[in-house]
Amino acid sequence: MKFQPGDKVRFLNSSGGGIVTKIISPQMVSVAIEEGFDIPTLTSDLLKIETQDSGSRIFDKNYRVVMEARESEDSVHYGKTPQPEEEVFERIFQLRKTKGSDSETIWLAFRPQDQKWLITGTLDVCLLNPTDYDVFYSFMLLQADMQWKGMDYDVLPPESGITVATITRDELNVWLEGSVQMLFQKELQPRLVMPVNASFRLKPSRFQKEDNYISNAFVSEKALLVNLTMVKGVESTPESLEGSDLLFDSRVKTEKPKALIDKHRIAAFEAEVDLHISALQDNYTKLANHEILKIQTDYFTKCLESALESQYRKVIFIHGIGNGTLRNTLLEMLKQYTELKVQNASFKNYGYGAIEVVNEKPE
Repeated sequence: MKFQPGDKVRFLNSSGGGIVTKIISPQMVSVAIEEGFDIPTLTSDLLKIETQDSGSRIFDKNYRVVMEARESEDSVHYGKTPQPEEEVFERIFQLRKTKGSDSETIWLAFRPQDQKWLITGTLDVCLLNPTDYDVFYSFMLLQADMQWKGMDYDVLPPESGITVATITRDELNVWLEGSVQMLFQKELQPRLVMPVNASFRLKPSRFQKEDNYISNAFVSEKALLVNLTMVKGVESTPESLEGSDLLFDSRVKTEKPKALIDKHRIAAFEAEVDLHISALQDNYTKLANHEILKIQTDYFTKCLESALESQYRKVIFIHGIGNGTLRNTLLEMLKQYTELKVQNASFKNYGYGAIEVVNEKPE
């Protein structure tokens, strides 16, 4: 998060807050507090209170610090002078409209700032909310000592994204395991949605492959996307909750998408489906060859249709080598899908035993 002199901030690891009076370095600023002291503080330990956004209605507080008394005329700012107001970093941004299950899902996104170099350089860590709910969230990371550290909290408006932090690749390991706690709210709603505690754990290797940074329906830049939760609920009325001591209808659940293709997800909008009969059927030794082929092609069709409905960008189908019957059958079936691009999967990873189906224009 970027700060400028005059920003109102709260301390994440202790109570209270104050006003930023000086930029010491990209990682440290000086904060004036009510007691009259200036405290050098790491930017990672601060939360900026944006008085114009929805989060300020809940978290804002007047710290009674007089800015003019804290900043001297000869204050030296790190690097260049503060930018004009119109260039101040805006951490909440609008998402493009989308539809389908993706529009009902909260996403964690790692977005490279330099789109020409996807696996190097700084990353924006973002939460994406394409739903029509306000999302009250608390973002926490698991530390090496197994303690949870609060990194950010705010209110994320509908169809918006928010930049939680901007990190270097050296800082990436700190952001691989965490949890996002969320509440969902809108002024009028026919259904109630349970709070969510969405945990994530990522492998460092995912950030080292350019193919994992994909174009998506929400922002123009490529990003590595992590599915946190799908927002679901059921119709409810005051009468249905009458006499209940629960704040939320116990029938309401928030859960991951249950599309068939999600069982095979290996990355955001990508899946890998093993069509070996041993992966599809427990007892197959007495099956005839044509029965085996029927099971494999039926499952292939179900997975492909599920992937298209869920707007997947790429699905790898592992057919094995064998005598080529399954592979040729799949290629013939795929001729019906003129919008799809079909090619051999990575030889390094699959040899000659898999094909890759790419949906270049998901709806």
